[in-house]
Amino acid sequence: MITRLLSSKSLLNQFLVFNLMAFLILGFFTFLYLLAIEPELINKTSKKHQNIISNIETNLRIQKIQNNTDSIRKFLTKSIFILDEIDQIRFFDIEKTLILDSLVLDYDKSFFFSDTKIEMGKLNEKIISNNSSKQNLGKKKNIDYTFLKKINVEDEKNKFLVEKENINNNYIIHTSAVVSISDKKKIIITISEISNDIFLAIEERKNFVLRSVLIAVIVISIFSFFLNQYIINPIRFLNLYAKKISYENPKNNDNDNIINRDDEIGNLSRSLTNMTTKLYQRIEMAERFASDLSHEIRNPLASLKSASELLNTTKDDDKKIKLLKILSNDVERIERLITDYSQVLKDEASQSRSVAKEFNLKDTIESVIEDFNVDPKNLEKKITIKFDHKLHNGSTIFGIESRIEQVIANLLDNAVSFSPKDSKVLIKLEEHSKNYRIQVKDEGSGFEEKNLDKIFDRFYSYRPEEISDKHSGLGLNIVKNIIESHKGTIKAYNLTENNGAVIDIQIPKNT
Repeated sequence: MITRLLSSKSLLNQFLVFNLMAFLILGFFTFLYLLAIEPELINKTSKKHQNIISNIETNLRIQKIQNNTDSIRKFLTKSIFILDEIDQIRFFDIEKTLILDSLVLDYDKSFFFSDTKIEMGKLNEKIISNNSSKQNLGKKKNIDYTFLKKINVEDEKNKFLVEKENINNNYIIHTSAVVSISDKKKIIITISEISNDIFLAIEERKNFVLRSVLIAVIVISIFSFFLNQYIINPIRFLNLYAKKISYENPKNNDNDNIINRDDEIGNLSRSLTNMTTKLYQRIEMAERFASDLSHEIRNPLASLKSASELLNTTKDDDKKIKLLKILSNDVERIERLITDYSQVLKDEASQSRSVAKEFNLKDTIESVIEDFNVDPKNLEKKITIKFDHKLHNGSTIFGIESRIEQVIANLLDNAVSFSPKDSKVLIKLEEHSKNYRIQVKDEGSGFEEKNLDKIFDRFYSYRPEEISDKHSGLGLNIVKNIIESHKGTIKAYNLTENNGAVIDIQIPKNT
C-alpha cells in the first residue's frame, strides 16, 4: 500500500506518505530511547546503593555484628553518617523477616533533618501502621515485602536485586543484597530511596516527545495546506488548462488568477500562456502560408496545363518553342516557390534553435556587402554598393546575427534586382538615442504599389518583367518577420526627387 501511495502521481500524497514513514521511523527509535532511559537512570541510583551496601557488609564483618535487632541498632547508631546519603535502610534475616528499619530507631531529630526522610517515614506507615509503640516497633513482623520476592539467598552470582515501586505517587528505588556478617551467618540489606527525579526526567522526556510530535503535526499540516492550496492546485489547474486549450480557443482566459501571481507559479503560467499563444500563431501562420503557397502554385500549374495541352495540338514550330519556354518558366517558378517555402521553414526552425547574443551591427553589414561585391550577378550589372556610417563607439545590438545578415542580404538582393546597370545602392547606418536606423536606397523605378505596406505581404510579386520570374515574393516578408522578432520596425517609400526606393529599418540598441 505504501509503495502504491509513493508511486502516486499526487505530490501531496507522496509528501504525506514520506512524512508518515519518517514519523514511524523516528517514533520507533524514540520508543527504544524511552525504554532505555529508565533502566539507565535506575542503574545510576542503584550503583550508589550497592557501594553503601558493600561498605556496610565490610564493617559488619570487621565489627562482628550479630544478626539481631540490638546489635544492628547499635551499629547503625554508631554509623549514623550512612543515613545522610540514603532515605531508608532495612535489615532482614534470610527468611526475609524484618530485623531493623532505620526509620524506627530511637533517634534525635537533629540526626535526620531531611524532608525526604520524613516523607519516607510516612511511606513506611504502610508497613508499620500496626506498630503503635516503640516496643512493638522492634518486634519482628511477617510482612510480605514485594521488593524481596525475587531475591535468591543461594545465588552468589547475582548479588544485588534492584526493584522499583510507586507508593503515594512517589517513585522509590529498592536495592537489596544478601551479605555475610560471618562465615555462616547471612542477612539481607535493603536500601530504599525516593527517586522522583527519575520519574520527572522520564515524564519530561515523554512530554518533550509529545510536544515535538504535536508541533511537527501542526507544521506539516500547515505546510500540506500551503502545498495543496498554492502549489499543487495551481499546477493541477494549469494541467487542466493546457488540456482545455488543446481543444478550445487558445485565448481562453480562465487562468487569469494564476497569471496575475508574482511567484514562480505565476511565471510558469505566463510562460505556458505565451508559449501556447505563439504556438497557435505559428500554426495559423503555417496554415495561411500553405494556403498562400497553394494559391501561388495554382497559377503556374494552370499555365503549365494549358501550355501542355496546346503543345500537343499545335504544329507551328515557333509556337512550340514559345510553349516550351512557358512550360520551362512555370516549372522553374513552381520549383522556386517550393524551394523558398522550404527555406522559410528551415529558417524558422533555425531561429527557434539559435541563441541571441551581442554582436556588432556595422561589422555584420560590412561582411554582407563584401559578399555582394564579389557576386557574379552583381558584377555583371556593375552595381556599386556604398556603405555610409558615422559611428565612433561601435553599434552593438542583442539578437541573432545570422538573421540580421539574412535581412541585409535580402534587401541588397531586392535593391540590385530593381536597379539598372551601372547604378548605385546605398546602405546608410545612423545611431539614435534608443535605436539604430538602417536605410537601403536604390536607383531603380521605385514601387508602383500605392499601399506600400502590401509589399511586405507574402508572395507579393510585382516586379519588372525582366526579373519577375526570378523571385517568389517571400523576401520582404521574411525581412519584416525577422525585424519584428528583434522588436524593430520596417517601412518602405519612394524617393521624390530622384528615381528609386528606400527600405527604412529601426532596430533597438542593446541597452
